[in-house]
Amino acid sequence: MSGLDYKRKFEKGITLVEALVATVIVGIGFVSVFQMVQYSVQSIGVSSERTKANLLITMVAEDFISVRNSDSKTKGVNFKDAFVKEQITKNKSLFEIKECSKGSGTSIGKNAQDNKINKWTKRFSDRRLKCATKNDQTNETNDTKKIEVFTYCSNQVASKTNLSNKARPCMYTNNTRYSSSPNGRKERFYDERYFARMEVGVTTGKMKTDSSGNREPTSKKKYIYFQLD
Repeated sequence: MSGLDYKRKFEKGITLVEALVATVIVGIGFVSVFQMVQYSVQSIGVSSERTKANLLITMVAEDFISVRNSDSKTKGVNFKDAFVKEQITKNKSLFEIKECSKGSGTSIGKNAQDNKINKWTKRFSDRRLKCATKNDQTNETNDTKKIEVFTYCSNQVASKTNLSNKARPCMYTNNTRYSSSPNGRKERFYDERYFARMEVGVTTGKMKTDSSGNREPTSKKKYIYFQLD
């Protein structure tokens, strides 16, 4: 026997063990690639939700600033003071979403305050921003949305800007005297200032274990602070 046939006589193929090892190595590579793709898709989704959250936060903040001095449903109290009163008397916010909502319907409130709250609630429905419930039995979520309003002034002087409730105490007091003239005369911080903080929870797509051992989705909180007056 000579030639090509003779050479093939001494050639050896791969063993079954070698084939299995090669298959395992290739499989590990494919699993790693799939995990990277899954992580990338999840990251893109979370980034998209945060971008939408930023846009919605900005829209609501501008909307609030434009109607801050409008009448609330309480006679003689403007819109921003209605938030402050609710926080002082009831320790809660006029605008707070604790459950996932479809935001459907076209219900109209009896006053401007209710109409604005309904409008903001629909803007933050899960039709526009994803919302993850804690469990399958309830719509309660960690992706809460809330607006809080704070006043900053001095209790030593009469408020000049708080027209709807001049006797209300400052939520955050500043009684420091500042040098306001070349001769060194020090004055207090007279004018009351209103600041708002908006909190929006954005689902991360991940899970965590709470203190009771239950699994629930995690939420990333986004905040914006802005001056109302």
